[in-house]
Amino acid sequence: MSFDLQVAGRVAIITGGSVGIGKATALRLAQEGATVVIAARSKDALEAAAAEIRSKTGGTVVGITADTSSKESVNALVAETVQRFGAVHILVNCAAAPGGLVRNNIEEAEEEALAADLNTKLIGYFRTCKACVPHMRTAGWGRIINVGGLTARSTEALSGLRNTALVHLTKTLSDQLGPFGITVNIVHPGVTWTEHVESWFQEMADREGISLEAFTKREASDPAAIRRPLRAEEVADPIVFLASGLASGITGESIAVDGGLSRAVFL
Repeated sequence: MSFDLQVAGRVAIITGGSVGIGKATALRLAQEGATVVIAARSKDALEAAAAEIRSKTGGTVVGITADTSSKESVNALVAETVQRFGAVHILVNCAAAPGGLVRNNIEEAEEEALAADLNTKLIGYFRTCKACVPHMRTAGWGRIINVGGLTARSTEALSGLRNTALVHLTKTLSDQLGPFGITVNIVHPGVTWTEHVESWFQEMADREGISLEAFTKREASDPAAIRRPLRAEEVADPIVFLASGLASGITGESIAVDGGLSRAVFL
């Protein structure tokens, strides 16, 4: 049995789209027939990712350099997308430092690092939403999916406050935009095996003098119900569903895609 996700012909912007979850989401959307714009700061990484996805899907996939910490850069990204493709229907916000920049105690925490976290992720997502929403309203159809993080629901890191604030932004926008056919949801990934996470885990394992495999087992596999880290495509699939025409009744939701890592009960 196959499902038509009703995204063929839609135009999608994915920030942080050159690596990890963003890139996996871009691949899935391109496979479903969407026109995909991936955005990131590195031109070389963008061009390589876009070329790879085009070769695998035969779809229309382009990279546009953008920095979500800059209002001018975000506005230019959206303007170029509309100029080239005539619309923006889907926005996936994924541009951020995974895990956050402030993961130590308050005594060692740096104000500048926290401000950078908030500017790139929380306010960055706000900027992209603000720039895309007028075009979605014109189309009478839109999907916004924010990629948050499990630290929104825990006290693991001070940087988690950016994700908690994103839940509020998501719910508020869902109320504001629902009458115009625009849904807004947030997905919280668990430990997802991306280029960044592998490098990060290796660094911490080296610091402890243990193998990457032992560190990953202790920190990611054993605590999860599925006993392993997630693959990027396992997070991308729910994102693509939320971006689809089949998810028109889901909005304002905060959804963990974590392999059973979190144990709290949410009603």
